[in-house]
Amino acid sequence: MPSVVRENCFGVGGDIRRNWRPSILKTIIQPRSLQQRTLLFILVPTFLLLTGMSVGGYVFVRNILLNQWGETAIAELQRTAHQIDMRMRKPKDLLQLLQGDGDLSANSQIFNYILKKTESLHGVVNVKIEWPKKPDPVNTSPRRGMGSIMGMGRHYKMDRFEISLPRYDRLLNDRTVSLVSELRDSAGVVVGRVEVILSFEKFIDKVITAPWWKSNKAYLIDDSGNVLATTFTGDKEHHTSPHAAFGTTDTLERDTLAAMKLNDSGMVFGRGSPPEEVSGFYRLVEAPWTMVIMAPGKKILQPIIRFKFIYILSIAGCILLILYFIRRATGRITGMIKEITAAAEDLAEGSFGPPLPVTTRDEVGELTRCFNKMTRQLKQRLLLKEAINVAREVQQNLLPHAEYSTEGVIVDGISSYCDETGGDYFDIIRFPESDQKVGVVVGDVVGHGIGAALLMTTVRALLRCRIFQPGTLNEVMDDVNTLLCKDTNRTGNFITLFYLEINRRQNTVSWVRGGHDPAIVYSPKSQIFSEFKGKGIALGVDPEWNFESNELLLPDEEQLILIGSDGVWEVENIDGEQFGKDRVRQILADTSDYDPDRILQSIIQEIALFKGEKSQEDDITLAVIKLKPV
Repeated sequence: MPSVVRENCFGVGGDIRRNWRPSILKTIIQPRSLQQRTLLFILVPTFLLLTGMSVGGYVFVRNILLNQWGETAIAELQRTAHQIDMRMRKPKDLLQLLQGDGDLSANSQIFNYILKKTESLHGVVNVKIEWPKKPDPVNTSPRRGMGSIMGMGRHYKMDRFEISLPRYDRLLNDRTVSLVSELRDSAGVVVGRVEVILSFEKFIDKVITAPWWKSNKAYLIDDSGNVLATTFTGDKEHHTSPHAAFGTTDTLERDTLAAMKLNDSGMVFGRGSPPEEVSGFYRLVEAPWTMVIMAPGKKILQPIIRFKFIYILSIAGCILLILYFIRRATGRITGMIKEITAAAEDLAEGSFGPPLPVTTRDEVGELTRCFNKMTRQLKQRLLLKEAINVAREVQQNLLPHAEYSTEGVIVDGISSYCDETGGDYFDIIRFPESDQKVGVVVGDVVGHGIGAALLMTTVRALLRCRIFQPGTLNEVMDDVNTLLCKDTNRTGNFITLFYLEINRRQNTVSWVRGGHDPAIVYSPKSQIFSEFKGKGIALGVDPEWNFESNELLLPDEEQLILIGSDGVWEVENIDGEQFGKDRVRQILADTSDYDPDRILQSIIQEIALFKGEKSQEDDITLAVIKLKPV
């Protein structure tokens, strides 16, 4: 059981953590102000773009500078190596002329000239010639011995010259290096040996006086890695033994030595980015030696490092300057937006302040102008709404507020407008001369809204003023129509009207139908529906029209009379189906035992259920009269 609890707790905790992290991240990266949005979506991408471009440019220029340094260093090494190769080539070329060909034996002067010319070359200390047989004591000099040997007419070849390691000569107080070659006859037997002794320091003076040698760490090494010369060489007497072998103490030296075995020239990078050190090497042609130069990466990349520092300062300065201008611009925009926001909040609370000043011609200025325009129009609309509310209140006060009830007669009605004011109209008219007489009116003005409400009020006033004057119902309606047509002849407005009058003293019901739907009559006892019909047109159409009045005796049984506007049975649901008069009749039959107020509420509820979510498109007005036998 405890394990289950732990698993459930862990599972819930895991879900909480999984759901918590995205919401926290979303909250962190979601900007809450215009300045934060500017920072997040403008400054940060700009900074990242500039940083990426600077890093890419730095790497690109760094590689160019390193390659240029390598090409320059190798070119310097090549030029110095060529000078050394030319110095070494001269004694070799001269001594190659000493190879026996059978003809030189006749001219010892040429032989002596070649030897003398060899000894006079730059850096040559001595020329030694050794033979297997000792020369005549009289001819002990190398020249005379060689001359006598050459005179024998023997033919021989000279091997390729070998170069010895530098060694210290105490007599000369200098390091020397020897060019050694053996002489072989036509049978390949060694018959002699030639050695040219050179002053090593004089021989490589072009190297050690070169600018690149003095300004960098440089080496002259042989194929075995022995250091023949280096920029760290001090007193000559302390270098009778070779320097520590190249590549035994440093990683870059080992990498350079490995590269020298594969190529005659090249460049090697040390560790780091940029590399801590860079080396370049070039191999001599006439000697198995290689010149190596090493330089710190910072020294090579000093221009770009300086440029990077300046670039970073420039970028930082530009970003700060951009940030200042953006902050200043956004601060101004934010201030104006805050001012609009504060005015909007005041407006939402019903406080109309003075118009906001328009100080710019940009979108914010346009927004301010639109806000001022909206405020003016909203103020006008609020004033109009207040006027409409007053009109609605006046119109509602014109409608009866309570049912009419007297002996054997109960009358009630209801109006539901689709707008603030409506054009439907019902009224219950009490006659002061007799409480046994009551008039019921239902009217429907064309359209709805303020205009219809005004026309309805006019008709109500005309009818109420005329109904209390002498005359029959048709005469009353004729006079009201004549007066109304004077107001509607230019507008084309009209109103349908049904006026019904009950006189309990005479036990009669009379009515005039002015273009309105007939009244529905239901007898609960016999369960029979009938209608109060009659000829007549809408009021306000033809001033010459003569209306017709109708009259019936009230039967000695209970009856229900319903007068309604067309907005009752023309209500539609979302499928476009109309409510219809049959439903009204069914509700009237089902609720015939109720008072008119309950009957009206039942009809209104059924209409609301029928139309559902569809909006009301027309005014709904109903009047129900319940007649009971006395």
